[in-house]
Amino acid sequence: MSDDDFAALRLLRREDVPPEVLEAALDRARHRFDAAAQAAATAPSTEGAAAASTVPPVRRRHRLRPVLVAGAAVVAAGVLVANGIGTTHWSSPDRAAAATLHEAARAAAADRAPVGSYTRIVETERALGYASSDGEHYDEGYLARRTSTTWVPADVTDTWVRESWSEPATTFYGGAAAREAAADDYATEAHRDDPQWERAAGGDFTVGELGGVRPGTIAVTDIEGLPRDPAALVRRIGAAPRPVDTTDAEHVFDTVRWLLRTGLVPADLRAVMYEALATLPGIVVTEEQASLDGRVGTAIGLPARTGKERQDVIIDRASGTYLGERTVQTQRTGSIPAGAVIDSVAVRTAPVDVVP
Repeated sequence: MSDDDFAALRLLRREDVPPEVLEAALDRARHRFDAAAQAAATAPSTEGAAAASTVPPVRRRHRLRPVLVAGAAVVAAGVLVANGIGTTHWSSPDRAAAATLHEAARAAAADRAPVGSYTRIVETERALGYASSDGEHYDEGYLARRTSTTWVPADVTDTWVRESWSEPATTFYGGAAAREAAADDYATEAHRDDPQWERAAGGDFTVGELGGVRPGTIAVTDIEGLPRDPAALVRRIGAAPRPVDTTDAEHVFDTVRWLLRTGLVPADLRAVMYEALATLPGIVVTEEQASLDGRVGTAIGLPARTGKERQDVIIDRASGTYLGERTVQTQRTGSIPAGAVIDSVAVRTAPVDVVP
């Protein structure tokens, strides 16, 4: 059994875990078990062959989503108790986070917002630029605002239009190095009085990272066909490629966060995504009243076991609206204090019938 399976066994023994969380975990576990069984059944025989070299397992460094291998749990439960295995206290979803997500899901499901020929998506991002005071360490920084407005056609494979510009830095951490770097960066970027305009089929405005998108990666063209059931959605996300050393919970959280940020998720699917997030062990409310570009919502995050940053999504629980996301630095780095928001994106969407 894997570390995931041992963690899940501990979750089963807890009395405060909501039934829907256990049901979702078991459903996902059955899916993984079936996939593993099918792979084993179709794998070529190695009888008589020389022993193959093996790669040492990668030690996971982040919070794991409880995953249970059906059948093995009953056998292994006694072993866990007898040997004292699994001293880590794996958590279920925070009740406040789950309640917030359930409420937001109900509101989103009732949303009857109008539609247009295009969706206009305004992203207001405040991102941290780093600077070095000694030429060796990035120990200073500044926050500058960048705004982009994108017009996305109903057929997302058609031509998208985007206007974007940057504004002067407003917050500085450190001294002269941060201010000099901010001035240099602003001088080389498009400004509001002379914005950058882009047009591209399917939103392919710039060349992607070297190697392109991995086959099977969920894209905006997949949104319409994503499952409208939380457990099925989690399975669909789990089957998609993920970065190395990303846990199941992180993969689901990051994928949902990215999809919501596109501004293209319809209300019914948004509700399902909130319900899917509500099943993730470790999901917590990080701030009840989080302000984001003039709007206030509840910040919900999935803190990593290790690391210097935490990512939150911010949701209006009363309307079910996705307000945006933020990244919070959890440890001090040079002049940048713990608790500093080093990146935030406010998202506003509206249906329109014309584009510039």
